[in-house]
Amino acid sequence: MIKAVIFDFDQVLINSVREVLTHKHPIFKHFGIKFPKGKKQRLLYTLNEEDQYDIFFPKVNEKEFWDYKNKINFKKYLKLIKISKDAKKLLRFLKNKKYKTAIVTNRGDSTYQILDYFRMREYFDVILLGRHIKKHKPDPYPINLAVRKLGLKKSEVLYVGDDRVDIEAGTKAKVKVILYRNKFKGADYYISGLRQIKKIIVDLNG
Repeated sequence: MIKAVIFDFDQVLINSVREVLTHKHPIFKHFGIKFPKGKKQRLLYTLNEEDQYDIFFPKVNEKEFWDYKNKINFKKYLKLIKISKDAKKLLRFLKNKKYKTAIVTNRGDSTYQILDYFRMREYFDVILLGRHIKKHKPDPYPINLAVRKLGLKKSEVLYVGDDRVDIEAGTKAKVKVILYRNKFKGADYYISGLRQIKKIIVDLNG
């Protein structure tokens, strides 16, 4: 019996690619580092911020980096983020039917600003940010932690992600994985729209 859904955040509940790239660009420019392209650019919206620092800014003084980054006014970038189609409808359905929900994300406190901007925070029982997590995906730790905080068994949870690391983390955590808008191998279910999650739950619960 499925009792909860755990969501990755970026590129699942929200489309933040434009925000991330626009937001990060002046940081690279400030420290005189070439802005990444191709596969490396994808790391800007898949890795946690600490790993991004290690990969892209290893020669920059750590305190100077974080001081500059934390001075940036994130609010001005909120308008570049789009909520995923049917996200709110799905969350309302889950809440009305008494399913529990959680977010597991590598983002920092900007997660709360985004949730409040779209009036979505009320829909979640558990929100785990990058700073709450000792080990990041593809390690199963974040998903295992969310399951524990929800007070459920792994067999009672679905995990929704969009990347290879989500499949790997979910598989290692031994929960059923739904992959959103991608075709990487190894997921239990593949969806092109969030509304399809409702049918998956209904089918699994009979």
